[in-house]
Amino acid sequence: MFKILLVSNFEGGFQPMTVASAITPLKEAGFDVSVLDTYVDGILEEKFAEPDMVAISIPLFDALFAGIEIANRVRAINPKAHITFFGQYATINAYRLAGKYGNSCVTGEWEVPLVALARHLSGDEQLMLPGLVTGEMVEKGEQIHPYMAREKFHLPTRDMLPPLYKYPQVQVDKLVGSKQIVGTTEIARGCHHKCLYCSVFAAYDGKVFLVDEDLVVEDVRNLVNGGMTHLTFIDADFFNAKHHGLKVLRRLHEEFPNLTYDFTTRVDHILENKETLTEMAGLNVSFITSALEFPTQEVLDAVAKHTSLEDIEEAVAFLLSTGIKLNPTFIMFNPWIQLEDMVAFREFVEKNGLDEIIDPIQYETRLHLYKGSPLLNTPSVQALELTDNEFHVDWKHPDPRVDELYFASLTPQEEGVFKRCCLKC
Repeated sequence: MFKILLVSNFEGGFQPMTVASAITPLKEAGFDVSVLDTYVDGILEEKFAEPDMVAISIPLFDALFAGIEIANRVRAINPKAHITFFGQYATINAYRLAGKYGNSCVTGEWEVPLVALARHLSGDEQLMLPGLVTGEMVEKGEQIHPYMAREKFHLPTRDMLPPLYKYPQVQVDKLVGSKQIVGTTEIARGCHHKCLYCSVFAAYDGKVFLVDEDLVVEDVRNLVNGGMTHLTFIDADFFNAKHHGLKVLRRLHEEFPNLTYDFTTRVDHILENKETLTEMAGLNVSFITSALEFPTQEVLDAVAKHTSLEDIEEAVAFLLSTGIKLNPTFIMFNPWIQLEDMVAFREFVEKNGLDEIIDPIQYETRLHLYKGSPLLNTPSVQALELTDNEFHVDWKHPDPRVDELYFASLTPQEEGVFKRCCLKC
């Protein structure tokens, strides 16, 4: 039987949803599927010896270089295996990954292309390969469209992954107020919004695909059976599908009255949905993550947030009145701030009562310019001193004191604390 190894190395410190969603269709197609999550189990090289195909999940930038290292080890141990990459950051970097680091790379939604590739490699030479970039295509300069068709989602396979307690989430524990066993699911993929720094925009170009309500609920049942006490919805923005999400929350609260939740949404959606959020507080939504970027209008405008400082402060105050905590994320170091803005930032934090809530990593975050970022086309970024790298572009602040402050702010990563601004980008 054709053997496939699915590999994850990092998905925000959570059980890897990207791999869980890929297992099911491959198993239903009749393939022999195994899984390795190196985040929990380390790089077990004995798993690389037998697979005919190794598919490496790269959902985030943080997973990119580790994924390449895994591919190199697979190639050294099992040179006959077909290596492919999939996930959001694989889509963005498909033409840099295929050929050089693997045989191919999936662009767009991955379930159908992975099954098609496995069928092709196992002998079906006539099969179309949607959304697949190969090394040969890169050499010839051929371009394809990412695979963005969706007929259905499959129920994620959880029982082949490490148990949920292997994925501690310190910030969730802090915000909920007690130790939690955290699981993740999603009600949709993609995002309608087009924030210029966001890799979801780069990968999905404003498209959103809804996950069937019954499928979400069944997935949550499986997670609860796996010990989950708190659920993180990993959607780029939960209010991409507000009515859909509210129906899901109502059903989940009825079936699991003690389960708590968090999700991500924008400031403008908080202000537009005050009545809905008041209801959500009663459905055990504990906190909401929202990207506040930096409290100056220049920064908000530069990344096309379409919001204002007044909107941010109103949203913070409103959530406080509901009992839902705010988990703010920032792009603390960016090209548009001045050194004196750092003082204003501290004043903003204290004024809005955020000091005890903010994850300390937020004081160390820096704008990431990935290859393909729309920000690279803006005059303010093009005016910077830029250094081109294979997968991203480094930038220098016009005021070298700001960069000096950034490097001085960096602290060693604490054991078990993974420093992510958000899960999707």
